[in-house]
Amino acid sequence: MATRTLKVTISGTGFAGDYTTRVYGMIPHKNGVEIELAGVCAGHLENAQKFAEKHGFTRAFAAHQDMVSTVRSDIDNIACANFAHGPYVVEAAAAGVKVIVLEKPPVIWPGYAAGREASAAVRKQESMAYLAEVLDAVRQHGAKLLYAEDFIYVDGVKGLVEVMGQARAVGKGKILYQRGACAHQGSHAPAYDTPSLSGGGALFNKACHPLGPILYLKQVEGILQNGQPIRPLKVSAVALQVLKHQPEGAGEHFRVMQNVDDFGHVTVVFEDQTVAEVLGYDLSISGIRNELSVIGDFGQYDMRVNPNNGNELFLPVAAAAGELVLREKLPTAQGTSFPAPNQFHAHGYVGEMNDAVDCALDEERYPQSGALMAWDTMAVLMAAYESSAKDAVFVDVSEYVRGRDFLACEMPAPQDFGRVFQSK
Repeated sequence: MATRTLKVTISGTGFAGDYTTRVYGMIPHKNGVEIELAGVCAGHLENAQKFAEKHGFTRAFAAHQDMVSTVRSDIDNIACANFAHGPYVVEAAAAGVKVIVLEKPPVIWPGYAAGREASAAVRKQESMAYLAEVLDAVRQHGAKLLYAEDFIYVDGVKGLVEVMGQARAVGKGKILYQRGACAHQGSHAPAYDTPSLSGGGALFNKACHPLGPILYLKQVEGILQNGQPIRPLKVSAVALQVLKHQPEGAGEHFRVMQNVDDFGHVTVVFEDQTVAEVLGYDLSISGIRNELSVIGDFGQYDMRVNPNNGNELFLPVAAAAGELVLREKLPTAQGTSFPAPNQFHAHGYVGEMNDAVDCALDEERYPQSGALMAWDTMAVLMAAYESSAKDAVFVDVSEYVRGRDFLACEMPAPQDFGRVFQSK
């Protein structure tokens, strides 16, 4: 059998770069396909060189543009600090990369780079204009953008898409209310507490996770119904700095943010007058929390991604766990915990990268989470900060819903999402 090699490049050597690299060794087996870790880049070449040696990359680079131009990769993974997301997408598209995997959030306000200040409303307008330029570059060069919201790719979301498809046969399938949360005790990424590097805090970088599947499921609902996605209409939100204003001892088990929000709550009203609530916060003392609850006219589906009680472990002494990470951001292994074996599978990372590989192998296939997802996510997040600045008044986002047209290939294709349930 002839062997086909896909060249993969990765920007970033931190947490996201590490799990992205590891996941490429976990995707479902595909006969005759080999994945070459062809290049990794970092702001400091020595970091890229160490990372390359550790994970078996062919080459290390100091500059992303040099990497994608030299390697001519099939898949480029942008897993670095948020401020570089937009420029790196444009560079990858111009270099002819087939599939660009873009970590969330898609871009940050371009005014940060110029050292400017502006109202939240202006930041929203300029951020969306900039994202439009980035997405235009992807289209112009014929690339495929995979907006890497791993929450969309968890098996529970796939299963719910299957249920929604079956419910259509009995006149059901409408989602009425969704509630999602993502939290832990504060990102360890050095850039996180610097708005010009991260773009924002818990609302921007944590609420974006459950927001992804919430938007996706409404898009799927509309596509299953009449071929047109249901999209957000207006947003109300609060973004707060909680720990910064508490006594010093209150922050012992957290990373206390000085410049970005550590709590965000977003209410999204959709075009069909259904609603969703999204929480993102750096106030979880017990490690990562990823949850999604969906109520429809056909039933209720609760996803406890992490933690869940499928596994329970008691350790009287934490040292017994050695170097094992039982659950992401779990501060101690001592006592009773709910470990999460194969977290990369449970969190959707493997399904996400498998989608990227499928799209690289098949010219007709496009990502489930694509340009439409990146666009609507950014519109909601930036409108949320505007709402918070205006004491949580609703901010209309219909100008962005109506202001940009999306191709069918840039939208979800639920029939191609895969199956997780058995059939009778």
